[in-house]
Amino acid sequence: MECNVGLKEQKLRVLAGMAIIGLGAYYNTKALAAIGLIPILTGMIRWCPINQAIGYNGCADELVKDYT
Repeated sequence: MECNVGLKEQKLRVLAGMAIIGLGAYYNTKALAAIGLIPILTGMIRWCPINQAIGYNGCADELVKDYT
């Protein structure tokens, strides 16, 4: 699996997943809490099947930066 989730997107996914899990805990909804795991997992492994299906690669921007 090649990286297709950038660093900014990774942070956003993990935070969004935590918020969704928090909402699931607040409303006592196990399904909502389980859905919150998806963005956390895709953020942690930095690979998303939806990004791959649509041809989006957030890691491409990180590879072309020149730090000179």
